[in-house]
Amino acid sequence: MQTLLMLSLFFLVSFSWASTEKTLLEKLASIESLVVADPEQALRAIEQLNKSKVQLTAVQRVKIIRHKVVANTYLNHHALALETIEEVKEIANLAGDKVFFWHYYNTKAIVYWHMDNIEESLNANLKAYGVVKSITEFRNFQAISQGNVGYAFIKLGFFKQAVSYLESALAIVITNDNITILASTYNNLGEAYLGVKNYQKSAELLEKSLAIRLDHQLTFHSSFSYQNLGLLYFQQQQYQKAEAALNKAIAIREQAGFVKGILVSKLALVKVYIASNKPVLAEQVIAAVIVVAIAQNNNSSLSKAYNLQRQIYASKADYHRAYQVSLLYQQTLEQVVSRKTSAKLASYLNTSEAISKDLNILTLEKNAEIKALQVNSERQKTKIMLISGLGMVIILVVFLGTVQKSKRVIAKSNAELSLTLTELQQTQEKLIKSGKMSALTTLVSRMAHQVNTPLGIAVTGVSHIHERVACFGRLVAGEGLKKSDIDSFMTDLSKGCELSSNSMSKVAGLISQFKMISANLEAETLQEFEIFDHISKHTDLILILLKQDKPVINISGSKVQMQGYPEALNKVFSQLIANSIDHAFAQTLNPEIEIDIAKVNGHIEITYQDNGKGIDSAIVNDVFEPFYTTNMGNKNLGIGLSIVYNLVVQLMRGNIQCIPKQGKGIMFCITLPLSVKP
Repeated sequence: MQTLLMLSLFFLVSFSWASTEKTLLEKLASIESLVVADPEQALRAIEQLNKSKVQLTAVQRVKIIRHKVVANTYLNHHALALETIEEVKEIANLAGDKVFFWHYYNTKAIVYWHMDNIEESLNANLKAYGVVKSITEFRNFQAISQGNVGYAFIKLGFFKQAVSYLESALAIVITNDNITILASTYNNLGEAYLGVKNYQKSAELLEKSLAIRLDHQLTFHSSFSYQNLGLLYFQQQQYQKAEAALNKAIAIREQAGFVKGILVSKLALVKVYIASNKPVLAEQVIAAVIVVAIAQNNNSSLSKAYNLQRQIYASKADYHRAYQVSLLYQQTLEQVVSRKTSAKLASYLNTSEAISKDLNILTLEKNAEIKALQVNSERQKTKIMLISGLGMVIILVVFLGTVQKSKRVIAKSNAELSLTLTELQQTQEKLIKSGKMSALTTLVSRMAHQVNTPLGIAVTGVSHIHERVACFGRLVAGEGLKKSDIDSFMTDLSKGCELSSNSMSKVAGLISQFKMISANLEAETLQEFEIFDHISKHTDLILILLKQDKPVINISGSKVQMQGYPEALNKVFSQLIANSIDHAFAQTLNPEIEIDIAKVNGHIEITYQDNGKGIDSAIVNDVFEPFYTTNMGNKNLGIGLSIVYNLVVQLMRGNIQCIPKQGKGIMFCITLPLSVKP
């Protein structure tokens, strides 16, 4: 009887545990389904699960945190999402699990993606790939990361590079049974081939993706296939098919509540309506997109919508409204560009430096191990000398065996160190190449944004002038001209001319400044000069040219003769002084600049320091990047210090460092050779 009671109790406990486990799995599955369909409800479910204090495994905790991050991302709570994902990193550090680190970087990339910060998303995906690459059991994670990197290249316009990454991902995915990832890879690869205008290959891959998703009832994911098929049909001028495909994508995304995706699909549909000469439908859809984009604070979609609305009004010869929308487009686009300037693409170089430090630590550890073995050998020798007779013979034999073993250990350690060194150097080279690619992407993107807006405004202004001239001509021909008509015509003509003239002047100025980014070696003359007097005369000339806000410039140090480029040095100090006036002295009552010149160990050291507001140490690594500025939207483009860097490093073969002193000004340390080699 007692035995029967114990068995009954055992089965009761087992059933209770199994029921609890089943209930937990059902809750996790329910939360996962709510993340996209109803993110607010998903967050409430996560909060209830946390309050229940149910015991979760580390894997389940990471999954819950990922769901919370993605739900906040869909609700545009990006700052909270980035803060929450750090909890995954803490779990990964405690567990030392590479899978958790991969989830950390992969989820972080999703947040940056929804923030339209493609460069940071690419950076995070490359880090995720770096965690799992070359590990055989993580091939699925490798495929996902390669696919994400490829898709980031698609959005940045590098379609050939995207094809390479996505083909590698497909080679892995096609051997597995993960239907969802296979369909996504087909879809993304099809979009990449669409970018290189291989329409036949693109259609084949997109249709495969759609077929898989329909067969396995992946309804929400099928909206991405319909979206890309719509874009393909649009490129092939099959507007009826494009309209049908995009409407299917919109219907699915509306049912799922995927607001950002709805905006993307509707913007593509407007382009189809414009191309197929359906202006009324285009105008209705674009007006709805603008309302939703404003409500969602989605400036990226809003700027694209204003640009399309401007085209619609211009095609209807409604230049007045086209002009008004152009101003809204310019304002929204500046907000988009301003937000993106905070991206820190220099993280690749930081990663490279970290690898170098790890390599140095590894070398020191191996050297310490070798020295420990050598010390042990010396101790064995001492013992041999203290023992006589038979004991000495025995110890000698043991010692010789120990020495041989030590040699094998040393040889093995040296071989492992050499292999590790080679692998780390290869990794460092790959990261530097990735950093250059990402930096080039940012440079081209920012230049395009800077030039595109004033050109668009200029075109609108000219169109407005053309319409007003035509209207004035009709009034003159009808002999119904009034003084008020002439006044109105002159006012509109003056505004249009001013708008176009200012915009074109801005473009000309931008192009002129773009040319200054790289140092022009042919334009500089190599000659010998005394640097102290040369800088003193140049700064005096700068003070004469300044009409107001003149700082006090104190020059100290030694008179040093050098062979170099005096005009290039003039440009360097002109830019540094201008940088101090524009950024440092806004709140400084008595602005001062200290310049010190010294000859140290066969080279010249120049220290430039002002007493302005200084610079935050968090952004000190970015100041020499092209187009980086803390005063975006003003006259500053952020290329002054980039010009300084190129002149000092590329032309004059020197080095320059920025040293922050928060609240006490900023310091630049310049090192130049006594003789510059051409």
